[in-house]
Amino acid sequence: MNKPLIGVTCNELQRVPETITEGIGIPGQDWQLIATDYTRMIEQAGGIPVLLPICKNPLQTKPLWEKLDGILLSGGHDVDPSLYGERINAKCGHLDTDRDCYEIMFAHFALDHHLPILGICRGIQILNVTLGGTIYQDLPSNGYELHTILSKKRNEGTHKVRIIKNSLLDKILGCTEITVNSFHHQAVNKLAPSLKAIAISEDNVTEAVVLPGPVFVLATQWHPEMMFDNEQQQKIAAAFISACSEK
Repeated sequence: MNKPLIGVTCNELQRVPETITEGIGIPGQDWQLIATDYTRMIEQAGGIPVLLPICKNPLQTKPLWEKLDGILLSGGHDVDPSLYGERINAKCGHLDTDRDCYEIMFAHFALDHHLPILGICRGIQILNVTLGGTIYQDLPSNGYELHTILSKKRNEGTHKVRIIKNSLLDKILGCTEITVNSFHHQAVNKLAPSLKAIAISEDNVTEAVVLPGPVFVLATQWHPEMMFDNEQQQKIAAAFISACSEK
């Protein structure tokens, strides 16, 4: 059986200091890249990762989209508040509107063509905005705890998440409570009408959503790809790749 092709969205950065010290590129050069954790997770789960560059004209990459069996909306910069009808505030971080527009168009394509979707961190936010929801521009400014926790390694859990019983995550993981890592300052605010929250943090932040229906559409606020040595977290990628293989 052929392994499924999984499109992975990339980050766009203008300053990557290590490239200069390693003798790659020149100062001021733009870069598109993705953490190896994402591609390794897909590979280990049985898929083939395909990196998707951010193009000024997203429709140029549509012939590639049509060959994919699933998509992974990866983490990265904050989502532009104008895309969900808000004025940007001082606590909002770096924005990349080109990437936002690319990913929203890409997500619509995947939904229209019934492609399985896995969203991670920014990915849950993009999925929510794509379907009409909003984002907290900064959690602490809205009365929540700081969710960027750097005191532990990326593969270590830092807080508990309650999973809704009989939800997709409950079926995948076989439990209604897990401990996850946490590297974000934004999160789902108003949930898109078509999405359903299926995991909640101890301070009531939406940690996972699903689009009910026959197609696998799941997004988490935490980073399962970083928890590479956690068999429980690996089940999320395995379920996603299984759904892509059945497409």
